[in-house]
Amino acid sequence: MLVLKFGGTSVANADAIRQLISIIQAKDRSEKKVVVVSAMSKVTDLLISLYQRAAAHDASYQEILEQLEAKHMAAIEELIPMSHQIDIKGKIKMIFREMEDVCKGIFLLDELSDSTKARMMAYGERLSSAIVSVAFQHHGLSNTLLDSRDYLQTDSNYLNAKVNLKVTYTNIQQSLPEDLLYVAPGFIARSAEGKTTVLGRGGSDYTASLYAAALQADLLEIWSDVDGMYTTDPRKASAAFSIEELSYEEAMELAYFGAKVLYPPTIAPLIAAKIPLVLKNTFNPGHKGTLITASPAPSRQNVKGISCIDHMAVLTLSGSGMVGVPGVAMRLFKAVAQESINVYFITQSSSEQSITIGLAETEGAKAVHALTAEFAEDIAQELINPVSLETPMSIVAMVGNGMIQQPGIAGKAFSLLGDHGINIRAIAQGATERIISVVVRSEDAHQAVNLLHDRFFLTKPAQAEAVLA
Repeated sequence: MLVLKFGGTSVANADAIRQLISIIQAKDRSEKKVVVVSAMSKVTDLLISLYQRAAAHDASYQEILEQLEAKHMAAIEELIPMSHQIDIKGKIKMIFREMEDVCKGIFLLDELSDSTKARMMAYGERLSSAIVSVAFQHHGLSNTLLDSRDYLQTDSNYLNAKVNLKVTYTNIQQSLPEDLLYVAPGFIARSAEGKTTVLGRGGSDYTASLYAAALQADLLEIWSDVDGMYTTDPRKASAAFSIEELSYEEAMELAYFGAKVLYPPTIAPLIAAKIPLVLKNTFNPGHKGTLITASPAPSRQNVKGISCIDHMAVLTLSGSGMVGVPGVAMRLFKAVAQESINVYFITQSSSEQSITIGLAETEGAKAVHALTAEFAEDIAQELINPVSLETPMSIVAMVGNGMIQQPGIAGKAFSLLGDHGINIRAIAQGATERIISVVVRSEDAHQAVNLLHDRFFLTKPAQAEAVLA
């Protein structure tokens, strides 16, 4: 059993879909396969713009509808013989008329709920999967088109829904029709009440991992437009190269800290089911890509990758009134959690006099307001200082299982940055010693990534051995 997921660039147009088809045709025809697809590249963004314009009473939303319809119709006309286009064109036109009705309702009623947003965003995957399924049929790949909403059940958090794994796995295992090849839309699901929900941006990867885990697949392949996961972002360091093998934990840390080739929640179902994952390039299928397993091959490279998250804020709560007082950290995290603020980074002074957290820059003001309200009495009594917020900041993280056995890596990294005048605002190291992260000013992040990458990923064997010694 094989599950394959193809991202937006892999279904962006007729040429990309032909390449996808050639990849499937090269696979063993007797092996059962599920092909999960994202919306065509940039379509989800256009769908968001579509409902935003309709909600703003901007009649130009109709131009976006026309643009989207033309894009999908062009793919059909290039992929499918004219004599067989009528059915799929009719289906696509029906979906677009449905979209038009929803937009008209938003425009006239001045109402835009999260449920309606999710319904609109789901159209991208519904359209792309329908076109890919028919294109498969006309290239000798008989298949069954699934609607993932019939199998993936979630809560009612429409735009970032939480999956009910037990119900979802049972649905997939018991209700999937019999066939050797399936095409399924990623990203979309349905609440227990029957409303369309979506799994968050990048959620198609997660959809694929759910199918893989439920069906006990031998392998999950995620196809995009890059050669796997890189040692760092190639846009930040031109010397970056793809990593051959990673552990689940290493891949999860790198994905969480900005390696966008993989959506972080994807890995959890695979760990539980012990299913390996390979990241491949649709447009360079001969490249090995990156294999992610429970037990990757031993490597002399202690640091596997360097990630960077930009547009961050650093918030600090400090004061003598925090020392030895139980419950301060609990109050801090409860206050930000009530505002649905995600915390990327945490460090606390050993004296308990300060706690520093990293969060998205866009959430900074909201977090300050929440903590100022929570600790208002303590601040008024001067037991705690006014909440401090610093922007713009970046979090640079070094990831690798090998760092556990190799002392001195953190010291080398900190000395290197210090020698080049880069001030480290905060430091955190996980208890597993698999990740070391530092907060720096955003203006220094590019240089920091390049310095660390050059230090730990030298290409000459003699130099590499010297680094590892």
